[in-house]
Amino acid sequence: MEDAVTLLKSRRTEDRIRAVTLLARLAGPDGQVMLLEALQDRSNYVATLAAEALGRIADESAARAMVERFLFLSEDGLKRDPGCHIRAHLAFAFGRLEYTPAAEALRAGIRTEQIEPVGGVPFDTAAHLRANCALALAQIHAPDALRDITLLLFDTSGHAIGGGPNAELVKVEPRKAAAQAMARLGNPNALIPLTLKLVYPEGEAAEVLQECMQAIVELEDPRALELLTPYLQNPDPHLVAYAALMIAQTRAPEAPGLIREAVQRLSGDPLRAAVLALTTLRTEEAHAVLHELAGEEREAVRLAVVDALANSQDAADRKLLRHLARQDRSAAVRRAAQQALPAD
Repeated sequence: MEDAVTLLKSRRTEDRIRAVTLLARLAGPDGQVMLLEALQDRSNYVATLAAEALGRIADESAARAMVERFLFLSEDGLKRDPGCHIRAHLAFAFGRLEYTPAAEALRAGIRTEQIEPVGGVPFDTAAHLRANCALALAQIHAPDALRDITLLLFDTSGHAIGGGPNAELVKVEPRKAAAQAMARLGNPNALIPLTLKLVYPEGEAAEVLQECMQAIVELEDPRALELLTPYLQNPDPHLVAYAALMIAQTRAPEAPGLIREAVQRLSGDPLRAAVLALTTLRTEEAHAVLHELAGEEREAVRLAVVDALANSQDAADRKLLRHLARQDRSAAVRRAAQQALPAD
């Protein structure tokens, strides 16, 4: 501790970085007090490291000062927190601590857009801040959090103004977090914006739609199949496979038949993922569909079935694998089935 105290007072940035590294390994009030001091360091990098450490180890005794610092940085984010890294770490801490007095700070963060030059291109650096604030608002179950999170789910403003290869990534992150936050919030009213996003997905990134699918399943939407089934006809095979997996997670009686229909349209990794989805159901109907697929004309389907049954201890599965290993018309399937048989 004495070393950290000395290093934190040094004029050399490298020493203060080392001090924060040492303090990050300590638990208890003394270490937190010093990290709060480092949170105000003149070096943005040192302050960011301190915020990251507080995000992991802080308790409620430090939370009030962290909120005050968050609000201070928000008053002039471009100057006081370029890149929004400090506030993003603090938002994570508020969520982990479920610190409800941070609600107003988090609402300010979820609305923040901070345009900075990155590589000579004006860029919104606050995307990860908005994402963390959405998740934290859900974790603390802030009153009216669903409204703020819903607005983020439909917000496409977070992008590089000049475009570029990272533009779409920046736009997607906050909306993915918004869908995750809705699931975490556990409020059934979140099914309304999630339904709107899934029914009217025009222009939306596949990653966001996948998070919305996951959210409606986690929220136990009784009409989940109504939303998921149309995605089995989507031109994006990865989205089809993901919808099949989510349909399997609903445990609906119709799931095995729907997944079998999807398999007919897939190939490669999406095909294998859809076939594996059948194994997660663990029902007689799903098991029967899996065995029926072993007789499909396409070699890729039969190979996917073999992969799904690899090392199964079920007697019927072993019998099917032995049959494929001896009699399948494809040498690749015979070889795969032989390798998939569990050791006796």
